[in-house]
Amino acid sequence: MQDGDQPQGEFDGSGNASWGEADWSGYLHRNDLEIGRFLSYYNEVKRLPDRLDVSARRMGWESVDWAPGESEDLAEDEENPELPYCIHQHPVYIVARALGFQLTGALRTLCRQNPTTIGGELGADLMLSFWDSQHQVIMAINATDTGDLPLALVHMKRALTSINDAIGLNAGLPAAARLNSVDAAEDLEATLFDLREICLRVMADCRWDGTKN
Repeated sequence: MQDGDQPQGEFDGSGNASWGEADWSGYLHRNDLEIGRFLSYYNEVKRLPDRLDVSARRMGWESVDWAPGESEDLAEDEENPELPYCIHQHPVYIVARALGFQLTGALRTLCRQNPTTIGGELGADLMLSFWDSQHQVIMAINATDTGDLPLALVHMKRALTSINDAIGLNAGLPAAARLNSVDAAEDLEATLFDLREICLRVMADCRWDGTKN
């Protein structure tokens, strides 16, 4: 490697250079608790049609917090050297992770309660679609944080493709499994559509922000 290949200038990331492994471990643990808190609220109100918005309000989020860019609260966190800002704090990241746990939990219940009617291939395909949709959403959030809204839109479109694939696979679940595990089957379907709703909201916000620039 030549000298010219070396990065120039100081690193301008969002992290705190003085933080060690223990600091970041604690930071991620607190983030896990936030994900769990949202999931708890979500399950409390999952029968409501506006469960996403109700859960968000309980988390203390305003509508602006869902949009691309920074809210006032996130900007304040960046000014606090003890609490660096990472995408882990973004409401859409927290919701995507929480809904991912909800999906995998519902699928595990379905597979455990119906070991002979749900084949391994169907279960694996569903899990793969869950993983890819969450990955694409997280990449989209990262793109919004760097201000690349067109890239965020592409990632969200990919997320929608995976979610739609999962909805199609879910429709192919054996009727016997649905009847035997009604709650898990309903949770799986509702959560998929909620994750789809999140993607559509972020895409609409990205397009709106793009027209203003």
